[in-house]
Amino acid sequence: MRASCLRAVAVSPSGLASRARRRPRGRSSSRARRVAPRAAGSADAADDDASFEGELLANIAASLDGKLRTLRVGVKDSRGSPARMNNRNATSGTLFRSPCWLDAYVDPGQHVVLVDRDTQKSVRKPISVSPYKARATVPDSDMSVIEILLDSDSDDGDENFFAAQMPPPSKGAPTYAVSAVRGGGFENPLFAEYTLRSALERGHALVVCAGGARGMGPARAVMESPEVLAHADTHPVTLFYLRAGEKASNGASAAYVGEWSEWREGGAGVVPCYGAFFDDGVFAVQSAIAGGAQGGGKHESVLGADAGKVTVLLAGLEREETEALLNVFANLRGVPREQILVLPGFGPKKK
Repeated sequence: MRASCLRAVAVSPSGLASRARRRPRGRSSSRARRVAPRAAGSADAADDDASFEGELLANIAASLDGKLRTLRVGVKDSRGSPARMNNRNATSGTLFRSPCWLDAYVDPGQHVVLVDRDTQKSVRKPISVSPYKARATVPDSDMSVIEILLDSDSDDGDENFFAAQMPPPSKGAPTYAVSAVRGGGFENPLFAEYTLRSALERGHALVVCAGGARGMGPARAVMESPEVLAHADTHPVTLFYLRAGEKASNGASAAYVGEWSEWREGGAGVVPCYGAFFDDGVFAVQSAIAGGAQGGGKHESVLGADAGKVTVLLAGLEREETEALLNVFANLRGVPREQILVLPGFGPKKK
């Protein structure tokens, strides 16, 4: 069921609007616009001075040790708004006047900004599962639903603040200013025509490389995508979860362990790579490509029969890690560089 249209609200100068100074601004508007996949290198298509009312619905452990948290946020709508009701019988030449927050979600890898209304602390994170699927968690509510992955042990103070917030009955539900959905997802900065969507249309084998919690948020959105799940039935789909925690942890510090079996049952391969990236991660990737570690899922090979028909998605990786994987896939295995896509602006936290 599609969520209904939402009412845009003004943002205080100390809230989302203050972030507009950091990036080019488009046309001014009091309403959020639909975010289409953007050309490489372009600024966010969403309005910086439009936001929606949100509140914390749940804070759920995303790892067995509880350090990784899934924040579930409801975005309030206004089904009975006069603008919507006046256009109930819309024709092809009539548009709803009220902005629909959910309409802007197009592809895995898009993100939102949350601003806590009491403290003005903010966090910018990729959406970790399609809001259409997250909506099923509150079937009796008139809200759209966002889920984002947070690390409570991060050295980002604002991220730690959001990771520690709890809904009632411990206290009143925290309220947020929620930005419109932003960004165009995974991209190649030099080749705008190469996207996750085009990879699926071309029948490519799909390889997702997620670095730590920063990478697993958007990686989960990819793996939970209905299009990717259907694709895994007929083409190789493999998730490499790099820096998934210490070897001795047995997966206790890894995100979404309970969902790995579902992805595997759907035909995808899930390869957790414990330990440091350069000690164990690169070796695990190369080993899976060579035919080990259940790479490729129900299919025999991670890359399939033709390396020219492979798309690689990279998220949450440091520069040196990205260069190492480029060497593995492009130089050693012959994957065209234009088919290696990244999620811009969401690398690991700076030390």
